Amino acid sequence: MDISRVFQTSSDSISYFFTQGGTGYYIPLYQREYSWDDENIEQLMDDIFSGVSELLNSQDTIHFMGTIIIVMEQDIPNNIKPQDPKAIPSLIYNVIDGQQRISTIALLACCLYQKIYELKEKLPQEYQTHELDGLREAVDTYLTNLQELFSFDLMRGSPKRKPIIIRGSLDGWTLNGKENEHYKSDVSHYLAYFIKAIDSINYQQSCDFPKPNKRSLVEKNIKTIQEFLKKATNSHKNEYADENEYADYPPAWDIVEKIDQSELWSYARQELVEIVDNCKNVEAELDRTQKLICSLVQLFAFSNYLLNRCCFTVIKPVSQVRAFDMFQSLNATGTPLTAIETFKPLVVNVVDSESEGFKNSTFEKYFTAIENLMKNLQSASQKNKRTNEYLTIFSLTYEGKSVSKQFSNQRKWLMEKFQKFCSETEKKTPSLEEKENFIHQMGDIATYCKNIIYYQSNLKKCLPEIHGIDESQKKLGAFCLLYLRDANHKMAHTILSRFYSIAIRKQANLEENEEGNQFNNQNDFFTACKVIAAFFTLWRSALPNTGLDNVYRKLLQEKMSWKKGNSQVTVEALKQYLNSSLTEKGIREKGDWKNKAINYLRYDNVQKVCRFALFITAHETIIDSSHPGLMKIGTPGSSTSYLESTQWLSEDFKTIEHIAPQKPRLSHDSEWDSNLYENEDYEQIGNLTLLPTDINASASNKNWIEKWIYYQHLAETDPQKLNNLRNDAKNYGVELKDETIQILQNTSHKHHILPIVQLGADGQWNKNLVEERTKRICDILWERMDNWLT
Repeated sequence: MDISRVFQTSSDSISYFFTQGGTGYYIPLYQREYSWDDENIEQLMDDIFSGVSELLNSQDTIHFMGTIIIVMEQDIPNNIKPQDPKAIPSLIYNVIDGQQRISTIALLACCLYQKIYELKEKLPQEYQTHELDGLREAVDTYLTNLQELFSFDLMRGSPKRKPIIIRGSLDGWTLNGKENEHYKSDVSHYLAYFIKAIDSINYQQSCDFPKPNKRSLVEKNIKTIQEFLKKATNSHKNEYADENEYADYPPAWDIVEKIDQSELWSYARQELVEIVDNCKNVEAELDRTQKLICSLVQLFAFSNYLLNRCCFTVIKPVSQVRAFDMFQSLNATGTPLTAIETFKPLVVNVVDSESEGFKNSTFEKYFTAIENLMKNLQSASQKNKRTNEYLTIFSLTYEGKSVSKQFSNQRKWLMEKFQKFCSETEKKTPSLEEKENFIHQMGDIATYCKNIIYYQSNLKKCLPEIHGIDESQKKLGAFCLLYLRDANHKMAHTILSRFYSIAIRKQANLEENEEGNQFNNQNDFFTACKVIAAFFTLWRSALPNTGLDNVYRKLLQEKMSWKKGNSQVTVEALKQYLNSSLTEKGIREKGDWKNKAINYLRYDNVQKVCRFALFITAHETIIDSSHPGLMKIGTPGSSTSYLESTQWLSEDFKTIEHIAPQKPRLSHDSEWDSNLYENEDYEQIGNLTLLPTDINASASNKNWIEKWIYYQHLAETDPQKLNNLRNDAKNYGVELKDETIQILQNTSHKHHILPIVQLGADGQWNKNLVEERTKRICDILWERMDNWLT
């Protein structure tokens, strides 16, 4: 038997794999449904983002996307169901392994096609025509190439192009049939309608790109893809870095300067390069056409990397029996290793060869902290996700730059830093002590991630691993950490982990040497929590997140990374830098900030920031009797403490309630001020309060009288008056169920409701009051955040 004939293998670029003229891919009925989720999509997009960035410095960068197993269909009449014999591709492959990747790449290509086409349509006809003609030609080439990733040319029928991948029993290629009758799986349905939209362009009809089926994975994944493509499109604006992502994407001028033109377009286009180069030095904002050109170049780089730098190993067994043998073998060989797991043997070898050995050494102690971070994770994807998150935070804290999420790049980065570049003196080979310090730094960040990011109960207990600090300070610090975590402000962890590492190291030294109670560093960590919470709140209550992450990157690179040492990791330096950043954004003076915040601090903009502001303005405030409905700052102890981790996690404050409802009942429209609904002013923070989930659901879209009765029950503590309230409710025509009353009376923290209740049953909850309450909340918020920052 000739073994070489059993499996035919090749290494193919994405472009080559998808451009096998007239080829269609068929997912057999027994295969699972499309199931890629956010984690898979984000990993793919991160890998391409990283790949484009690496291509600026290395011309041999590629991204391996795994193995595809396909088998040529030999009995089309009997095995391809349903079937329109007039619409069968010239070649059909059964997909044994790889349908998730093929389907996702097809969807990604649709999103790229749509984005590039829409940008092309915005190009002005009159602007330097000969130069833009070259750009339009490049656009058309990319559109043609991308089209091959989601469709094949049948060369007959309407439309002539058909979805490149279908699912057995649900979908069937059709010559002229209706899309909704022949393509019923979510992926093929979307591809079919996308092809139809393009076909309408070819006939010079208006183009209406389709929307995927609602509440489907395809809809969710396309949304995630579009968010990443928006970052790539806008990277010349420096808007790609936000609180949800660390990854960078290069701007157009870096792309044309460092990537060979043959990667971007088929021949040299010096006129386009010059236009993009000129954009780099524009001091004012780029004009509309310059922005469009930059955006297109950035998407060209992305598309090129996907088409020509991403690749598969393609295995074509001679039969399905052989295909399944191969599939089972490839999928039963164990869990893939992470970059950290492959890094450890190097560390062990170095320590064994240069000292008394790794076993029972401080190296082992520090590495155990890293391994503990990954402990008890059940799946390879969970381990991979956490490794990516940890190494991103560590690389940022180490030098102010995030390492790629690609396995090979992570491993290379760790090995190079450990073996060559962790020396305090440049161009000097690191000593064993410096290598140990590098692993110690990794261990400290792992400990921070475990205790702060992934272990909520540790925050609820107010970080018991840190001793000798006033309990109220610890409660407030833990409260701020929970807020920053829930607001998904990941970059905050880079700076805070530096303060945390100094605190736990200092504490360990004090305990070991038994030198009194010098806990300044521990105090600094909790103060830093307040400072960053205040900075983040002032920024995000007045401005979008554009440029926010770059503030932290610059701070790390210039002052507070591990490479810069600990001398500038101080509260004073942190306050000075963050205050300067707010000044640069024009929001460090109260008047400037308030003018922006009263319009921006809204439920539909920044929910978590609104929730934090409601806690801040509930804490130690009292009724302002001269302004019913408003609160004012009271004396210390004038309310139970709201600024504790247990309060942030409490069921009593679980949800944000719109006092004037978002969707009032039609029968009660007239009972709410219509002015609140003209510009969606009901979303202003002045119309919000904190309630338990069950109460929020009960109060929901009721009218003012009913809501006031609910709030009265929350605010009242006198049992006799509570009994009287039921009669009052009946007089107003409000019927309260026993279980609702029980929920209301069991709510333990009610102080923040008192100013609202003071308005009275006959009060007017209108636009004017909402605006006044918004201003008052902003006043109190500013005073307290300003205090934290000074």
